[in-house]
Amino acid sequence: MTESNTMMWQTQTSLRALRKALLVGPSGAEGNALRALMFEEGYIVEIMEAANEALERLRAVRFDVVLLDAAVQGLAGGAAKFIESLRADPHMANVPVILMGAPDEVDVVERCLTLGADDYLPRAFGPGMLQVRMSAALDRRGLQDNQALRREMDVARNIQRDFLPETLPVVKGVKLWAALHPAKQVSGDFYDAFPLPSGSILIVVGDVCDKGVGAALFMALFRSLIRASADSVGGGAVQMIGGRRTAVIQSLTMETPGELLTRVAVFTNNYIARLHGRTNVFATAFMAVLDPVYGGLDYVNAGHDPGLLIGRDGSIRELRPTGPALGMMEDSVFRAEESMLERGESLLAFTDGLVEALSPDGEAYGGERLRALLRENSSAAAPELVATIVASVKAFARQAEPHDDLTMLAVSRE
Repeated sequence: MTESNTMMWQTQTSLRALRKALLVGPSGAEGNALRALMFEEGYIVEIMEAANEALERLRAVRFDVVLLDAAVQGLAGGAAKFIESLRADPHMANVPVILMGAPDEVDVVERCLTLGADDYLPRAFGPGMLQVRMSAALDRRGLQDNQALRREMDVARNIQRDFLPETLPVVKGVKLWAALHPAKQVSGDFYDAFPLPSGSILIVVGDVCDKGVGAALFMALFRSLIRASADSVGGGAVQMIGGRRTAVIQSLTMETPGELLTRVAVFTNNYIARLHGRTNVFATAFMAVLDPVYGGLDYVNAGHDPGLLIGRDGSIRELRPTGPALGMMEDSVFRAEESMLERGESLLAFTDGLVEALSPDGEAYGGERLRALLRENSSAAAPELVATIVASVKAFARQAEPHDDLTMLAVSRE
């Protein structure tokens, strides 16, 4: 690279780092002097004499700050109308505006400040005052933006909470309990549990391969697809009994639990892969159907951490993956497996945020620590088991910032 090219590259890089300011009103020597002064403070400055043209420019280009002359022309209502129009447009409402005025323009200045101008500068000012006022205006606007973002995140968190079940099924002889602790304000983890027409219970624990708002959006989609496709069994037929037309509710397919689970997995996988494959978002999921009377347990593990069956004697059986993660590739194959949940035993399904929780020293909680805890608490029912695990992880992590969501769902037979 030649010396001239190097200097050009450095200049272009420096210019990209500068903030952009729009100077509205001043022209000629006054405008050029202000441009030079602001350039020294780190701003690329555009000058527009007419207020109406400046509004059009702001709609087209993002500026970091506006310096507005109180005596600006080109818009009925002058500077006050400019401020009012700016704040009413959602595309530019948050741009900081600093007003420049003379002592005899106090009425205009007060009106503009009331309508949303961020600060005021007298017409005669030096670099120090300019720097202080510009920084203060940017800081205030940034604080307002952060507060607005927090409000939006609160709304997102409340919406996501509504996608999770308010209560878990209450079934004689069975206890269910769940916990979800997001690493951020919203989570990519999800769980669900609901009764099927057969009297069995379908449980799900899933983990979207991302974090933050994007993962939360897909979490809601995955959870809705799984529940909707599982609920889509059942239909109606009409037959004659004793000369009367009687509706007989029956299943359209008479599926076994294993067939239902594989159908749900295939439907969800193909929907995501076909319609949202370009996002490269997928989810691991553990899905199981439990017969609460006899303890039969059918499951599909779509690339998820093994579900753990905790025996009364402290033994642990792993329910390993039987197919890939949901949404990775269209027409993937999922296999259902059978097991048993005996009386006095528990099933724990969880996301990897549990075993990957970190201590302040960077040590992972780990699968062996979890299994040791389960063996020590093999007789605990689901609520006590989940509470014990949460307390153990919190004690291990202490004040360390969580790097992943932590979710678990436990089922125990009495």
